[in-house]
Amino acid sequence: MSAPPSNRLPIAAAALFFALLAVFHLASAKAGHSHYRDQHIGTALEYAKGKIDLLNPVIVGFNATDTPTPLELPIWQALAAVVFRICGPWFGWANLLSLVLFAAGLWPLHALAKTFLGSRGAWWTLVFLMTQPILILLSGQASADGLSFALSLWFVYFAHQLVRTGRAAWLAPTTVFGALAAVTKLPLFMCAGLASFFFLLVLAPRSGRSWLLLLAAGLGSGGVFLLWTRHTNACLAAAEFPHVKLAVTYGSEAWLWYFGDWAFRLNPFNWAKAGWAALNSLFGSFALVGLAGWALLSPRHRLAQLWLLAAFCTTLVFSHLVLVHRHYFILYSPAIALLCAGTIVQLEERMDARKIWQNALAGAGLLFVLLLSAVQGLMGIEVTLDYDSYPAKIAAVIREHTRPEDKLLIHGGGWGGDILILSQRRGLTIYGTGILEAGAQRQRLQALGFNKLVMISESPLLNALQQTNPGNFSRERVSYREALTPVAEAFPTVFESPDVLIKELPPLVP
Repeated sequence: MSAPPSNRLPIAAAALFFALLAVFHLASAKAGHSHYRDQHIGTALEYAKGKIDLLNPVIVGFNATDTPTPLELPIWQALAAVVFRICGPWFGWANLLSLVLFAAGLWPLHALAKTFLGSRGAWWTLVFLMTQPILILLSGQASADGLSFALSLWFVYFAHQLVRTGRAAWLAPTTVFGALAAVTKLPLFMCAGLASFFFLLVLAPRSGRSWLLLLAAGLGSGGVFLLWTRHTNACLAAAEFPHVKLAVTYGSEAWLWYFGDWAFRLNPFNWAKAGWAALNSLFGSFALVGLAGWALLSPRHRLAQLWLLAAFCTTLVFSHLVLVHRHYFILYSPAIALLCAGTIVQLEERMDARKIWQNALAGAGLLFVLLLSAVQGLMGIEVTLDYDSYPAKIAAVIREHTRPEDKLLIHGGGWGGDILILSQRRGLTIYGTGILEAGAQRQRLQALGFNKLVMISESPLLNALQQTNPGNFSRERVSYREALTPVAEAFPTVFESPDVLIKELPPLVP
């Protein structure tokens, strides 16, 4: 019998791809094109200027009075604020923080994979995780998503230990990390919890003690989430002119945003569109789907299969959130990585270890395919938008034609306050100028100090990318003029171009 292959290739590959992740994010930030989510980094910058209050984070431009807008517990935002205070406000420090926090979640996945696939399979799991296009982006993105993903992996790891051993010692860490996962990104918590339930149902020694311990962890984590939701709803109810009403009540705007409705769930177009986006996000090259498909049919890979089932069940619940928002496809990332790694392990078992050169060429070929697939997937998820110079160009125009003390009503600037952050101005994100039609609303806004209206046309790059979609070749760029009402058009003009319109809000005539 030939000796089993060493772990040198997958370990070296894992180290190489993590190094490439770091270079990708830090080089992008150095070039002035940091990968970030504006609603998260904006809160971190606000924290860096003043008090860090985890219960009362502010999303830039989300409401007219800067009322706290807690969505997830802002752990990442607080950590980023500390880094900004120490090192300065360069976005690259936030990218580096995210890379470190993402790396902290690799060990529990490695440990789980090792239990089911062996040491070599565990390293291959990390390789396939880090080459998924969506995680290439989120691993170092200046946002809370990478941390939420890491917390969910730790939750699954501790829950697996809990259900496998039935020891009460694992209850506390399972509950703590379950609660952290729940208050940072609820679908990840649900997916991890369902996966743990399926593990106990199929893989672990079933006992009343194990069921009670898992139930206790779930109730403890869920209780923390309910308390957090009660607090968030109270904060959101106090906001004036919120960009979106995010208080979660049955049938509300936020409810539909999270869960969708039956009409959305039963529309096959929504599933087909999301499926195409998921394939790009998780594989890049569709040729790699075969690796996951092979393992999906094998009884040796129950861990991955059950985790995949948990992700699908979570999608059925949070249908709108997952199908419309690409970053939620990370629900499927661990299962896909485990399936692909399992297939590679099976293929390696059939290879003759004595054929050193042939095996080396096969390994190099696999890594080359993974690299090309990653690049293809990044293009497929439109990562080029993060290199668009248009937001910085618009921000420069706003800085030139407004004063730091001005308060802006901004249309077309992104719901997370991106243009406000880049231009270093204060303001409120609005949908169109209808908000200025009602005298009482306009009077209240002006009483709060809002004195400028800024309207921005769609980025030419975004329009060009949209035109590449099937059936969109004749699509025209969205102009701010489509949302400009006659009342607002009559306001004095400060600056006007096809890209941006800046107007002065005149005093109301009694």
